[in-house]
Amino acid sequence: MVAIIGVALAASVAGIANQFANDDVLLIEENQRVHSLSHFAEFFGSPYWPPPYAQDLYRPLASLVFAMQYVLGSGEPVFFRIVSYALYAAVAAAVFLLARKLLPRAYAIAAALLFAAHPVHVEAVALAVAQSELIVALIAIGMVTMYLQWRADGGLTLRRWATLAASYAVAILLKEHGFVLPGLILAAEIFLVTEPRSTRDRIIGTLLFGGVGSALLFVRRVVLRAFAGTFTAPALVGATIFIRGLTLFQIAPEWIRLMVWPIHLRADYSSREFVASTGFGRAEAMGLAIIVAIVALIWTMRRRSPVVSFGLSWFAIGLFPVSNVLVPTGILIAERTLFLPSVGFTLAMLALAAELRASVRWNAMLVRRLAIGACAALVAAEIARSAERQRVWRNDGFLSIRTVQDSPNSFKAQRAYGNTLFWMDQPAMALEAYERAIALSPSDQSWRTRNELARHFRERGERELEAAELRASLSEKPNQDQARGLLIVAYLELGNYEAAEFQADTAMVNGGSPRVYAQLKSIADSADRVGAPRGSINIELGLGHGP
Repeated sequence: MVAIIGVALAASVAGIANQFANDDVLLIEENQRVHSLSHFAEFFGSPYWPPPYAQDLYRPLASLVFAMQYVLGSGEPVFFRIVSYALYAAVAAAVFLLARKLLPRAYAIAAALLFAAHPVHVEAVALAVAQSELIVALIAIGMVTMYLQWRADGGLTLRRWATLAASYAVAILLKEHGFVLPGLILAAEIFLVTEPRSTRDRIIGTLLFGGVGSALLFVRRVVLRAFAGTFTAPALVGATIFIRGLTLFQIAPEWIRLMVWPIHLRADYSSREFVASTGFGRAEAMGLAIIVAIVALIWTMRRRSPVVSFGLSWFAIGLFPVSNVLVPTGILIAERTLFLPSVGFTLAMLALAAELRASVRWNAMLVRRLAIGACAALVAAEIARSAERQRVWRNDGFLSIRTVQDSPNSFKAQRAYGNTLFWMDQPAMALEAYERAIALSPSDQSWRTRNELARHFRERGERELEAAELRASLSEKPNQDQARGLLIVAYLELGNYEAAEFQADTAMVNGGSPRVYAQLKSIADSADRVGAPRGSINIELGLGHGP
């Protein structure tokens, strides 16, 4: 156990000095709601993402976890790092305890060591906001381990069922993929338990898990006004379920690659890096073959090596929430979402290795030594790759530079790179990055990038360029209250009062606030009549949070 925890820490500790980066900045560093515990009740009645961002997702316990750490650690990133490393080590230890029930001891140790060192886990450990991935995985492993133990002890009492149901509720309130945890329990029952389950257990389990899941789905619907509760990945906007299914076939090989050969890792897999499938090509055929092979292995190994079937079932169940087949999500691929599925994949691969070893007739001692050497070499290589990847997340600027190298065709990566270049006072290079981002953006997303570029021009006092980007943004998406208001303010500061009046009229025609826009029009009209010089009007606009 000490070695397993040591490997988990060795794969992670290189990032101990990392600052907040990526979503950590928006959800922790700049999110006033989690800077104290005084907003405790608000977490449960509001979306996960704070204004001005789209009101997405429902993860009240995740917000509470962040608030507790922010208060205890005085907002220092290092405190979040320590908690993440402790959680990761706990998950690796839990993997060993579960594997020890299912595999020979040597294979259980190997499974836990390989899991603890795996580079694909870096994103889940390096991002403070991904702690929910770690905690849900810990809950999932704990639930399955307890269930197997209790079934072996003779059955589940009402108290034990209540413990499982409460754990299930906590997982859901941490992150959406907690909804699939009963599927892991069912897979354990089907493949690992030999004693038949009583009718009483079936009824109690169905009622408890079904009741908890339905109740929290209803709460989620009330808070978010939608069951999905998030935006659709840009590549899948408008895609039918058939297209999303084809895209799943395209993505499946990448999931497997990340599990077995995680050399090329990236923080962003957005549009132009991976796009929706519109036909059945080589990638889709490979993905279909992989899925068929997994299903075939689950079926054929269910008696010969049930742990293989269980592990692969866990892998598939864990991936289901982000498969985009039934419910579109905001991502096609994200490495952090592979954390829970990787538990099952690791168990399945070590169970296959045990099965293969049993069928080999070679010298047992030689095979043992070769296996130990190969495992040690692989763990060492994984630790080195994980440590290097941890440093990629050192801060937002460095992450954006590496991401644009890892995913050059991602408009999000180019936009983040442009932000970094503006911060470094390299406006010419930043503009080039933004031009690439606009060119790479999906047709229905480029307006967002233009608005972000306009913000940079506004901060630099370049009003003409700001107005040009806002005009282009509004031509692509006219119904933007905030962007139009900012364009009016830019025109007022530029002394283009006639254009400001026209935009104010347009805003009111499109349903904008008459009080706000009538006042802006009055200012423009008055300035025009008295001939107010350019730059004489300076307005701070408070329109609320637009699209």
